[in-house]
Amino acid sequence: MPTVKQHIKKSQYNESFFEDVKDNYQDWAITGLFYASLHLIEAFLALKGIHVENHVERSKYFSRIKELKPLYHEYKSLYEYSVNARYKMTPLSLDNINDSYKLFYEPLKNTIIKLTTPQ
Repeated sequence: MPTVKQHIKKSQYNESFFEDVKDNYQDWAITGLFYASLHLIEAFLALKGIHVENHVERSKYFSRIKELKPLYHEYKSLYEYSVNARYKMTPLSLDNINDSYKLFYEPLKNTIIKLTTPQ
């Protein structure tokens, strides 16, 4: 199973991908941003000794773990944007992408980094 550190590194990789493609490929950018958030959540779960196999299983932990409850809206919003961009071909503007980063990804990232960083 991947470690906390490996999930954080994968999140950083996906965030870098987001930065690289956001100006020209907003559908891929939001997908990269969602997967960056997914790996942050996975990092926190790994810290708790929890490893999940799929989106449904992962989503259940938002209601079970108090630290994750306040992050569900951010995570779910990024998930829905990425699904809509990939499967429903919902167009996204650069403004949509940048807003998603600020409103959903940054708060989730900042919280998870605090929770996974040794004090």
